[in-house]
Amino acid sequence: MDGDERYSRQQLIPGWDQLKLDNSSVVLVGVGAIGSYVATVLVSSGIGKLSIIDFDTIEVSNLNRQLLFKDEDVGKSKSETAVQRLKEINPIIEIDFYHKKMEDVSVTVYEQANVIVACLDTFIGRRWINSMAIRVKKPLVMGGMFAFLGNAQVIIPYETACFECQPLVPDEELAQACTPFGKERKKERKEIDAEPPLPAVATLSSIIGGIMAQEALKLILELGDKLENYLFYDGLHNATTILELRKSKECPTCGEMYKLEQIEFVALPTETVKELRMRLMLTYGLEKPDLMVRGKLLEVEALLEDALNSKKSVVFVLDKNLAQPIKIVLQLSE
Repeated sequence: MDGDERYSRQQLIPGWDQLKLDNSSVVLVGVGAIGSYVATVLVSSGIGKLSIIDFDTIEVSNLNRQLLFKDEDVGKSKSETAVQRLKEINPIIEIDFYHKKMEDVSVTVYEQANVIVACLDTFIGRRWINSMAIRVKKPLVMGGMFAFLGNAQVIIPYETACFECQPLVPDEELAQACTPFGKERKKERKEIDAEPPLPAVATLSSIIGGIMAQEALKLILELGDKLENYLFYDGLHNATTILELRKSKECPTCGEMYKLEQIEFVALPTETVKELRMRLMLTYGLEKPDLMVRGKLLEVEALLEDALNSKKSVVFVLDKNLAQPIKIVLQLSE
């Protein structure tokens, strides 16, 4: 089928530039309930390239809402199977996939995208992809769902509030997976196996997925207004609420002081690395940070005065919730 005919109806929209869309690239992280709908819309619309990242496998419980998968796909890779189905929908689109954790995908993949779309089911994952988007300075469209409730947010690095800025992120212990984990994920995330799955319905995945795909298209085409605040949708009452978000100067991911790499942190010489690490965890919402000085990880039981050998040192804080380390200047007080 000729490309001009395929896209003819959307090209009637004022301001629509199909050539710009043809030359665009989107990285989609997560191709489950919401992600499969986002992928279908983007591919049908004619984006130039779609890169799918997902290391999960298909389960029977996915089939009620993850529209790219069938019964015969159970046990197969979500990302690889999604590519096969999407190429059937639009064979002229370039699509590749990474059946691996997003943390293991080369940063180059994220850097080459015009937009990153994250359809993730844990807050830990959302924090990481938020940090990566800030690192590579790429717009991020993020969303989630719970039964008949859904949300969406667009993050423009260093311009709008990022995921870490907003006050709506609960403690990590409240984060749960939206679905039971496949075999490969269970090996990686044993601590979540016992947690019950969250309720999910296909209508919400199509609504939130449609909103997210629409925001991605708008960003690429530079049409309309950005969804700079937090959109909350209540499907039971057909109510949409927009919560205003404000960029935080103190945000550990995109705040001004962190962007300029001028964070100063004061500690006692007799304090242990373990004690400092605990304070950093509480201050910046980290999970289990490692501290590195001059390319060497500090032993957790060591005293700071012994570990640093200096009153003032540059310390890199590494954590699984961050796509890049936080750089601090550690000052040992008298």
